[in-house]
Amino acid sequence: MNAVNETKTAISNRVESSFDLFNLPDAYYEDPTPFFRDLRDNDPMHWNSDGSLLLTRYEDIKTVWRDLSGLVSREEAYTKKFGQGPLLEHHTTSMLFRDPPDHDRLRDIVNPFFTQSSIERLRTTVQDIVAGLLDEMASKDEVEFVAEFASRIPIQLICNIFGVPQEDGPLIRDLGAQVLVPLNPAVSQEAIAAGHEATRKFKEYLLVHINTWRALPAEDVPTNIISALVAAERRGDAISENEMVHICILVLNGGHETTTNLLGLSTLALLRNPDQFALLAGDPAIVGPGVEECLRFVTPLQLQGRRTTREVVIPSGVIPPNTEVIIAQASANRDDRIFIDPDKLDLARRPNPHLAFGAGIHVCLGRPLARLEAGVALPELARRFPKMTLAGQPVFNRNTRFRSLQSMRVKLY
Repeated sequence: MNAVNETKTAISNRVESSFDLFNLPDAYYEDPTPFFRDLRDNDPMHWNSDGSLLLTRYEDIKTVWRDLSGLVSREEAYTKKFGQGPLLEHHTTSMLFRDPPDHDRLRDIVNPFFTQSSIERLRTTVQDIVAGLLDEMASKDEVEFVAEFASRIPIQLICNIFGVPQEDGPLIRDLGAQVLVPLNPAVSQEAIAAGHEATRKFKEYLLVHINTWRALPAEDVPTNIISALVAAERRGDAISENEMVHICILVLNGGHETTTNLLGLSTLALLRNPDQFALLAGDPAIVGPGVEECLRFVTPLQLQGRRTTREVVIPSGVIPPNTEVIIAQASANRDDRIFIDPDKLDLARRPNPHLAFGAGIHVCLGRPLARLEAGVALPELARRFPKMTLAGQPVFNRNTRFRSLQSMRVKLY
């Protein structure tokens, strides 16, 4: 027993002294799972070098999310990090970093487009997009999966939802990525400067489309999000032009980035677990729980944040007031205190109370859309190309907040 305790102490000391969220080794980007496991077991309240607190255990994270006094506003921290400019404006104006009542006011305007019934009406559109892309791939022996499949489904769909041309998808994707990169814990001044410029260009692009809809007669029932924002403005709802633009940037990014990552990472996990890939192809009843398991297993959005306004007691200890808390929901989704054999991909897993979409008032707005896209794309892919395999090692982006693939070549036959 003494030897075991000494080993645990040694591991704990190693984690506490070596893990630095602001200076991560290459191995972390390849697979953060062992790092999170060590932290959960030995240092569940990890104080980062900037004074923020990293939480990795499921119940600790749920407790912080349930604390309604916690704030998401990062104005002070982001002003220091980004400096003045369009990037700061976006990450302090969009509803992602706004607290009630502003968050609720803005979310209510776009929420009707992301209800379960509204999203279900898009099923045929998603099926057509997926079928068309699979047909394109069918003539090839090998493809670059992210560029030719995973990224093209969500960007086509989100352009439809917004009412902007599908051919602008690559522009939206590239600008959006530059806006999101600075959210990582460690980021260069060059990336911050690129984020400011990308946000400026994104705003200019969106204002053209907003003004186009302003010049048109009002729709009785808005057919896209920009039309809905213009309708809210005409009704005299409390929404500024800046808020309209930044809602668009936020939802366009959310609708593309995380779903692209979900499709790419889920496919990688399935190819590494061919029995589960075959199960997905052959059993329609497995699709629902299978998508939930993919969400748990890959967790595209890895980290979120809260700032405490009072002392918060969590199972692992006490968080002081005015603490910046970094929530590792990717770690929570692999917590063996909650999930049996958490590092195993099990499409039939039940129950599956994963935290991939967050919780509380800031729960992911687009979760029905992500579930629909994955629920159509992944089984169709498995049925169409049952012999699909990796054609070399995938390349991961060096991104801490969003786990994502830069490239992944696959053989189709």
